[in-house]
Amino acid sequence: GQALVVMDGGNLPIRFKERQALLSEAEEELALREEELMRQQGLVEVGALSQLALSQLESRYRAQRSQVAASRQRLQELLQEQRELTVQAPFDGLVMERFAEPRSYVAPSASSAGNTSGASNTPLLTVGTGHQVVAALPDNEVGRLQLNQEAMVVLDAFPNQPLDAQVDIIAPRSQVNDNVITFDVTLKLLADNPRLRYGMSGDVQFFTEELSPTPVVPTVAVVTRSGQSGVYVVGRDDQPTFRSIDLGYSSGSNIQVLDGLESGERVFIDWPSWARQPRGRN
Repeated sequence: GQALVVMDGGNLPIRFKERQALLSEAEEELALREEELMRQQGLVEVGALSQLALSQLESRYRAQRSQVAASRQRLQELLQEQRELTVQAPFDGLVMERFAEPRSYVAPSASSAGNTSGASNTPLLTVGTGHQVVAALPDNEVGRLQLNQEAMVVLDAFPNQPLDAQVDIIAPRSQVNDNVITFDVTLKLLADNPRLRYGMSGDVQFFTEELSPTPVVPTVAVVTRSGQSGVYVVGRDDQPTFRSIDLGYSSGSNIQVLDGLESGERVFIDWPSWARQPRGRN
């Protein structure tokens, strides 16, 4: 992947050269001991050298060979340390957020299983594979959602350009902010938009189900009279007349009327000043 962050290795170049020099010396010494061992083996065959002396030479050769292997291992560890100084992108995407500035200090990286020092790791970047929207929904609304459900996102920056989206993730755990229980719902956008920026805000509309073509009235027009929900329709002599209705889903500003009102009927959203005041009006 593309290199995203390059960290300062400190004295790593110096240590690398030192270990390279030590490895070269160890390899040269191993070559000398191998040459000596082969020469002395010929003396043993003609009886000019004892078997005990040959065994000592073989032991020194094996020890030197182990030293060369250890030097190579230490050099590989430095190479790995050098590679870890460069943070590469794990996948193709976009840098969404940066948490560290050039020349700043960060905590060493370590796996959660091996990090026993108690120090928390410092995040460097947030990388995403595209834009997504996270909406906080109250707990009484989450039950109506399901994965891949269609939605529409209207950003404050582009109020006239709604974006099509789908429900991607519904958080399994709630959050409590100011005594309000909400669930995070993550939506994926169905089309790329190069004008989008990380941290934009807006509104989300979820399409829970297709509603039948029934009348819709402003929520402020609904009143309660003797425990029954209803609206005031325009009656005889343009006087407000109470009508009981059955209510359906609400979108916030409007509410669906399932029964009791016909399409096209006019309702009052406020009590007119010229109308008579009936008893029990709420």
